[in-house]
Amino acid sequence: MIKHLRVADSKAQEAKISLEKSKALNDSFLPIKEEGYILWPLNFEVEGEIIECEGVSSTRLSRDYRLRLPRSIREIAPRAFDIFGDIAIVKLSDLSMEHSKIISETLLESHTNINKVALDLGVKGEYRIRDLKMLIGDSDFVATHRENGFKFKLDISKVYFSPRLAMERKRIFDIAGSNEEILDAFAGASPFAVSLASKGCEVTAVDANPNSEKWSHKNFELNNVDEYNFICSKIEDILPSLPLYDRIIMNNPTNSLPYLKILSKNLKPNGTIHLYNITEDGEDFEVKDYLPSNFKCVFERVVHPYSPQSSLMVSDIIRLGSNVQKTNQ
Repeated sequence: MIKHLRVADSKAQEAKISLEKSKALNDSFLPIKEEGYILWPLNFEVEGEIIECEGVSSTRLSRDYRLRLPRSIREIAPRAFDIFGDIAIVKLSDLSMEHSKIISETLLESHTNINKVALDLGVKGEYRIRDLKMLIGDSDFVATHRENGFKFKLDISKVYFSPRLAMERKRIFDIAGSNEEILDAFAGASPFAVSLASKGCEVTAVDANPNSEKWSHKNFELNNVDEYNFICSKIEDILPSLPLYDRIIMNNPTNSLPYLKILSKNLKPNGTIHLYNITEDGEDFEVKDYLPSNFKCVFERVVHPYSPQSSLMVSDIIRLGSNVQKTNQ
């Protein structure tokens, strides 16, 4: 048990400075936030309201910001959240919504790389855009996100981008050959396309959102990629004029399956489709339910949880057989 000095929020900074000067502040533990109060961990007892409780080790801060929350709120605060650039994006339940202020403040205080906290109200519309509300910080949703040695700048409230797919983008980058022809069918801000084009792949990125076109061109430029093709169109409208590809990326998780059959016609023999799809727990995806017998799923995994009852899955599907000719039927 650690002794703490309990002070009002309005006096917190003043108390911290005083404790630091007197060397009474225990740097091995984190301050604990309560409704309207801060509990500063002490090396020895000082004048004021002293509370004795379990200390929160400072080494655990980066792993779980909730340790700094009051116990009653800690149980309902979200464990996971997205970080896009300097913006933390959280989903709150009905129970945790009334504590959005203390949750977002604690999240901000716990991570020095975060300057804003936004509430995620869900993905909506044909462009797969997050409905966002800023909880802390100005209402500018433009940020620069860094991953795997690349930089992506965009307005996260106007164009699709998922920070949680960083590992997938690295996986596809590693397995793709530098001479491949690749179609990114639902490109968003083109993170897949940018990384693949940077290694010499002949990439065509397609998205119907005009903001995707704007930010995609910016991201190719930011990463010094000159050779690429971006088409602002619905994929079904442009598909008949497109060639066959070695690899097709279908990153449209909430609505990918209706496009699987038509996109498969643009896949070369021995080519691969990377299908991202939201799957309910206990539900199995079977390629045979959507494609002919010469298409086989050779790899699948859970990318991340999507909701308490569903997950984002990736399935790598290959086209077996000899050379084929594309038809527009």
